[in-house]
Amino acid sequence: MTHKISTDGTAAVAPDYYWQPIVTCPHSVKVQLLGNGGVAQYGVYHGKNDFWVAWAPLPRIPATLK
Repeated sequence: MTHKISTDGTAAVAPDYYWQPIVTCPHSVKVQLLGNGGVAQYGVYHGKNDFWVAWAPLPRIPATLK
């Protein structure tokens, strides 16, 4: 995966990686969740809260960093 710095210079972004629709989020496991205000956090989605609008899986740690 590659990344670039956002046009305003405040974030590193992956141009080929997107948030997934919340309806596809697996339940009861740790994921990244995107709130309706645009702020992301790690959490567990249970499908009962309409605050979350999208999700992303957690990145893996490569063996070279372990």
